[in-house]
Amino acid sequence: MSTSTAAAVAAASTPAQPTGAHLGHTPLNIDSLRDLARKELVNVLDSVQGKKGLVLDPNLSGPLSLIAEFALLKDHGVEKIYHLQPGPLETDCKNLIYICRPQVNYMKYIAEHIHTHTTESRSGAYTYSLFFVPRRTALCEKVLEDEGVFGEITKGEYHLDLIPLEDDLLSLEWDSTFRELYLDKDTTSIYYAAKALMRLQGIYGWFPRILGKGEHSKALCDMMLRMRREMAVDDLEASQTTQMSQNIDSLIILDRDVDLVTPLCTQLTYEGLIDEIFHIKNSFVEVDAALASATPAQSGPGGAGSSSSATVTGKKKKVPLNGGDKLFGELRDLNFAVVGGLLNKVAKRINADYEQRHNAKTVPQIRDFINKMGGLAQEHQSLRLHTSLAEQIMDYTMTDDFNRILEVQQNVVAGIATTKEPDYIEEMINKQVPIVQVLRLLCLYSLVNNGLKPKQYESFKKDILEAYGFEHIQTLENLRKLGMLTKQVTTKNTYALVRKSLSLIVDEVNEHAPNDISYVYSGYAPLSVRLIQCVVQRGKDPKTLGGGGGGKSSGVAGGHGWRGFEDVLRMLPGRTFDEKQRVDDGQPMSSRRMNGQPRISLVFFLGGCTFTEVSATRFLASQESGLRDFVICTTQILNGNTLVDSLVQKVPDLQTNA
Repeated sequence: MSTSTAAAVAAASTPAQPTGAHLGHTPLNIDSLRDLARKELVNVLDSVQGKKGLVLDPNLSGPLSLIAEFALLKDHGVEKIYHLQPGPLETDCKNLIYICRPQVNYMKYIAEHIHTHTTESRSGAYTYSLFFVPRRTALCEKVLEDEGVFGEITKGEYHLDLIPLEDDLLSLEWDSTFRELYLDKDTTSIYYAAKALMRLQGIYGWFPRILGKGEHSKALCDMMLRMRREMAVDDLEASQTTQMSQNIDSLIILDRDVDLVTPLCTQLTYEGLIDEIFHIKNSFVEVDAALASATPAQSGPGGAGSSSSATVTGKKKKVPLNGGDKLFGELRDLNFAVVGGLLNKVAKRINADYEQRHNAKTVPQIRDFINKMGGLAQEHQSLRLHTSLAEQIMDYTMTDDFNRILEVQQNVVAGIATTKEPDYIEEMINKQVPIVQVLRLLCLYSLVNNGLKPKQYESFKKDILEAYGFEHIQTLENLRKLGMLTKQVTTKNTYALVRKSLSLIVDEVNEHAPNDISYVYSGYAPLSVRLIQCVVQRGKDPKTLGGGGGGKSSGVAGGHGWRGFEDVLRMLPGRTFDEKQRVDDGQPMSSRRMNGQPRISLVFFLGGCTFTEVSATRFLASQESGLRDFVICTTQILNGNTLVDSLVQKVPDLQTNA
């Protein structure tokens, strides 16, 4: 790796505000999780004396930027930062610290670096330390042994797991979990999720109740219960010091494959559309450099300070999207249809505030206006950014292609059977629209209709292979294995029954004053969030879901849980479970509000969730009259494009046997 590469990494991610400044404003004080990760990172760096070079897994530089700024790394001896990649590592740093996920290819890259240094007769000049995130694996250590470098490396672990993106949103930021779990049958991420949730219980107390749906969710629940039993055996005194949580009364775990329809639908909230069009990565989005030129910069891991608000990447800059931006906090969960009107109101208010300078006649009045100027400038910059993003989104959503896809999607999920849907997919193939977009719509059509008719399936298969290449035989096989694109074997449509039972389609939707979670998709209620609603709203008849307003708060820990929804749950894949954890005297834990604070339900999406599902869950909380809040945890943030793309066979994969 050349010096220029190191410089590029040093400009990889630069937050436009102090790291974590928007966290810590709820009873759970989520910011404490960031502080723990930050403290452990410091310990990792300080384990190597003197000046050092930091070699990062490319997929970790973004998550680490959410934990610590570059100044912190520099204070603890980091001189340069490099991405871990194949090829020799050219560096003047004699002490090298590698931080990476436990992946075989990374072990081979590290071995190559060491072998190169040895060949150059400089092996004694370097020291190597390797920290696995979040855990080491025997397989990786075996690869190091086979490569003959095991003894050259000091090994350890950096337990970076759930990263706070917001006060109500935590993510493992492990982008490959959906494919690993559901296609490759690699359950490693279940173990990592269990360790992360056990750590949360160590901080906040035992969760009184663990409910969920799905085979992997049940495995996660069982693993957590087993870990607790092992903890009690290994350290009885420690197990007695962790009592029931004072705030969290339940953990709800959902498998992603329980609801594959939702992520395939186009998100219609403001944040969801930003993710669809620009792709939000580790809470950052790339925008034109001119849009972010007025905000003071801070530095993140892999980023040295600069004079602009975010890292320059050619003509693009990375800017953060989080609750630290008040305007974004107001816009993010709204249906995009109402965003323009709100931006117009904000623009008028800011303009009126600026006009107050003409009324400042006395010295105190002038001083007061000058004191307000900083806040007004920040608001104006935020308005400029979001107005530009909204304009670009509008340009996209006004196109014929977008509206035709949206019409097809809405007809499909609503069960409106016409010949337009397959005809339009055929037209997309003929135009050679990117294969991810074609498969996204085709999979949605297959899932909702319980598969394609055999003749139709074979026709689409033939057309896709001819249009996009025969390597996609494997792509189609991947989708078949997951049940996302299959031949119809029965005319009984399970999804239609689920749709009716849970009122997933709501005809009258008011995006300006919503009364149901279906506003996020302009009439479709995400199945995953409807299941959460089933758990927390006792007193809701299944037939009235989507009828507006919240039901009675169930007090989940001692409430009805899934009761009343057993029939519909049996139609969905995977086991349904409801486990009550008990305190040391054998009595079930119960939940109570402490100091007037709302009860909190943790919701864990195993295999990823969308920003729109987060918005819908926040809406549920808003309907609970302050009695309940939600904290969403996930293995990754995804959308329909990233989900399908993870299953598409890449030509380089065939060439490298990756």
